[in-house]
Amino acid sequence: MALTLADSARLAGGHCWLERRLFEVLGGWVGSTPEPAVKLLFDRHSGHHAWRAEQWWERLPVLADVDRQSLVAAEPAGLPEIVEMLAAASSTATRLAGTYRFALPRLWSRYAHHLSLTAATADGSSIRTLGMAMTDVGADWREGEVLLQGMLRQSELVSAASHVVAELEMRLAVEKH
Repeated sequence: MALTLADSARLAGGHCWLERRLFEVLGGWVGSTPEPAVKLLFDRHSGHHAWRAEQWWERLPVLADVDRQSLVAAEPAGLPEIVEMLAAASSTATRLAGTYRFALPRLWSRYAHHLSLTAATADGSSIRTLGMAMTDVGADWREGEVLLQGMLRQSELVSAASHVVAELEMRLAVEKH
């Protein structure tokens, strides 16, 4: 069974919201990240989030009685607080861990779930966007994970990275229930 127009719009609007926020978060870290390689990574990946947000904006329905911007909303409702927790990460290791061990894996899974709900006969443009987005997010995820693994050489950094991921996971688990 294909998604309804309302369901499709809700999912695309949620993806658009999250990609916009990740664009802002990663882009906001560029100036305060001391390591050049990580600074460049955040800058480049921020741009990828902006591009994907535009792709989702284009998937929103254009209807006379619907304000497209009103469809761009966080889902689930507690997602803004989780993204704010991520944005508050202050060290490079916690930023990398929060992004590449929590945010991007969850984003990829979110896209995979959306894809599982689609029907080729009705959701062709969304399926194409999901395929491109999943490939793009997967590549970014791997690239960030490699940088993080290279950085985690001290027990304090490992502990901080693990802690931020655990805190984000805990908040998400509470949000789901």
